[in-house]
Amino acid sequence: MSSHHIVRENQEPAMIVASYDALDEEHMGQLLEWSPTVIANDDTIDFFLAADIKVDAVFSTKEETYQQEQIKNLPIQQEFLPDALNYLIRNNHKAVNIVCNALDEVLEAYCTLINIVVLSHGRRYVYVRHRYEKWKEVGARVFVSESRLKSLVGLKRISSHEFLTEQDGFIYLEFNTNEYVCIGEEI
Repeated sequence: MSSHHIVRENQEPAMIVASYDALDEEHMGQLLEWSPTVIANDDTIDFFLAADIKVDAVFSTKEETYQQEQIKNLPIQQEFLPDALNYLIRNNHKAVNIVCNALDEVLEAYCTLINIVVLSHGRRYVYVRHRYEKWKEVGARVFVSESRLKSLVGLKRISSHEFLTEQDGFIYLEFNTNEYVCIGEEI
């Protein structure tokens, strides 16, 4: 990192890893590049320790000491994701990347408290309100619940909840709800 980059604490999105094999090595490396706060669980801690990647906290069902001295071992109160999100919110984190096998409905309850991006098996999901716009290349797939759509521009429906960009350029989605809507894209 060059000297003109100053990274303030909690400036970079934290990282919750519920499944280390839900994201390929290249994308995992990109997320770890800026040394985010990393939270693991009993299923993922060994991956990080074997790869010598710094972990900040482990939510665990057992009391254990790890070779990395700075790791906080925290007991699971509810479930891993809610516990990890509550921990980040208490510690003033504004954003988090979550690596997991599938979207969890519990995430919607946290969207007003922390900016959430989910990465899972070649897809990136974001939670947005009211509208979504983004520049995409022709042929890019976008995943969104049709029941939440008020209008869309630049996309054509290819199957239930799956759309394809028609040309290079901006796509626009407008929603028929004030709730957060989950939008997925291929990475």
